[in-house]
Amino acid sequence: MRGVVFLCLLVAGVATGVLVSIRLFPGEEPPPAPAPPLPPAPAAAPVEEILRPYETVATLREDLRDALAGPKEAIAAEVVRVSGRLRGSARSVLVETAPREASPKVRALLVLAAGVHVPDERILLAFLDDREPVVRRAAALATARREGGDVAALVEGVGVPVGRELPPATSNALRQRLSREEDEGVRGTIGKALGG
Repeated sequence: MRGVVFLCLLVAGVATGVLVSIRLFPGEEPPPAPAPPLPPAPAAAPVEEILRPYETVATLREDLRDALAGPKEAIAAEVVRVSGRLRGSARSVLVETAPREASPKVRALLVLAAGVHVPDERILLAFLDDREPVVRRAAALATARREGGDVAALVEGVGVPVGRELPPATSNALRQRLSREEDEGVRGTIGKALGG
């Protein structure tokens, strides 16, 4: 039995020695495998294709304000551009943005740009009672806008083609406004919108 214990101790000692020697004197490790090459980067697109202008109703309103401060011949094109961008948000512009706009000319351009997309809705017709004549003119013209119609001037040289056949409710709203309108310019614009 002593021999067996001695043999077990001897084997345990040798195993411990081997483990200590491996730990204290490690052998050389093989060099790491080279990293695989990275795939080629995609060709960079031109900056114009990547960047898109950041547009909100607020930035479009500022674009109209800037256009009024610039050359008069550029205003009409800017109104058309902004109107195209406001197509999906015309109602919210007429309910939230335009009534809060302090500048009558900017408010008028907002009413025109958004109003042409909802020409028979009450939210546009309400601007026929705006305190500023230029805004009332814009609302009247927005109700009657027709591509290819006779052009009626609005503000700062912006011409609006009119001649759309108006539904009875819109026509009645314009006639009611005409009966109590005191501003001669607004009366003339409403007359054109009514086909007169």
